[in-house]
Amino acid sequence: MPIKCDSSSAIYAVLVLASILSIALGALAWARTTSSFLPLPTWIPALATLLPILTPLVFAGTRLLFNTASHRLTQPIQILNHIHTILLTAIATIALSYIFPGNILSCHLEQQWQTYFHNKDAHAIRAIQDQYQCCGLRSIHDRAWPFKGNDNGDNACELQFGYRQSCMVPWRGVQEGTSWMVFAAVLGISLVKIGFAQLSSRRASWMSSQFLGSERNRQRISGPGLEEGDDNEESSGEARRTMLPHSRPGHENVWGVD
Repeated sequence: MPIKCDSSSAIYAVLVLASILSIALGALAWARTTSSFLPLPTWIPALATLLPILTPLVFAGTRLLFNTASHRLTQPIQILNHIHTILLTAIATIALSYIFPGNILSCHLEQQWQTYFHNKDAHAIRAIQDQYQCCGLRSIHDRAWPFKGNDNGDNACELQFGYRQSCMVPWRGVQEGTSWMVFAAVLGISLVKIGFAQLSSRRASWMSSQFLGSERNRQRISGPGLEEGDDNEESSGEARRTMLPHSRPGHENVWGVD
């Protein structure tokens, strides 16, 4: 038996695929931000991971409340929808700010590395160096781990691990890729939101057309019955008129005078 696929089924399939891709991209960006100690705030990819899950639920609940709630709840529902849109816009804007312009991204990376170096966070700097096999930030002697001290010089990382490149280029590339993942996840969430809105409006118009069609059918069914009732009333009126008493022949001039 062939499977019938209408436009609504295709839209649902696209929305499910967009939600899955958004969740996967957000989760991957979240994992990279944490494991690579990127300057991107952790809550950005975290929201990009959770919003694809919450958006369909929130939208369905919002539509249900909008259809069943009183007019007093209409304005808070609209405010909630606007907050959701503003949140998506903010996440996308922040993600892009860690890509463009290039000097701002370099500044973010510089400040993050300097924070680790100032706090003597050996775990963070060593994790970055081991992951990308690099030493220091802008050069292999720039604030590298092991830190410079009584027993170590600027070249301690180079001598101990043998890495020959600095960490700026690979670390920057990971940050750019992670930001693009977050931005793509936000686009997927926006697509899901728009798709649910289209399906909701299409369902509302379909229900309206079905209601109007049923009203027309009811009027067509009731119309002939009314005409038949009018005909019956006319025929019964004629019958009553025929049964009225008439003057009989031979008695026309009972009181008449010759």
